[in-house]
Amino acid sequence: MINDIPLLLFAKAPIAGEVKTRLQSHCTAEQAAGIAEILMEVSIHKATQYWPGPVYLSVWLDQAHPFLKEMTSRYPVSITQQRGGDLGAKMNHALEQYGYPAAVMGCDVPHINSDTLRAASLALSDGRSVVGPSEDGGYYLLGLAEPAAFLFSEMPWGTSAVLEQTLDRANQHLLDFLHLPTMIDIDEWHDVQAVKKAVPGLDAYLESQGFK
Repeated sequence: MINDIPLLLFAKAPIAGEVKTRLQSHCTAEQAAGIAEILMEVSIHKATQYWPGPVYLSVWLDQAHPFLKEMTSRYPVSITQQRGGDLGAKMNHALEQYGYPAAVMGCDVPHINSDTLRAASLALSDGRSVVGPSEDGGYYLLGLAEPAAFLFSEMPWGTSAVLEQTLDRANQHLLDFLHLPTMIDIDEWHDVQAVKKAVPGLDAYLESQGFK
């Protein structure tokens, strides 16, 4: 059973000016895209190494981007296209497409460890839903043992209220989550600085671009 549970990695194609735009307060659009590539590859590497079931890269923007094709040649990961309106609709569609139990995770926590990924997969195999809180008030991973479309509609995506409202709705529907360790979700420049030594290749890239 645990080997059948899919993990859907959500990512944007690393197009300069379209990804990691909040980092551009400190770097160029091209550098932000370079950082996005590193975060994505390390996330894919860890997911395919430590998640027992199949791993899919659920992509927004350019599904045929050369970097994404390179990832499928290096790692046992398949690309799918995100569909729907806002982030909630996209996540709900992806989960519905592959069935339950299943999990979605962003590519903004490449510093995640093997124990956390395995704990999430074990919880789902035992019929428990799971959430990974992020320090900014959102979540970096959501695993559902059964459908819960009510978690995805009319949510304040991109704000610090996402996790709180998600848990409130879950309580209203008697849905109980196993909580994973809280982690930094890499969105802002200070997040990059906080985790750069924990993400293989990130510190070296920053130094090559003149950042200390």
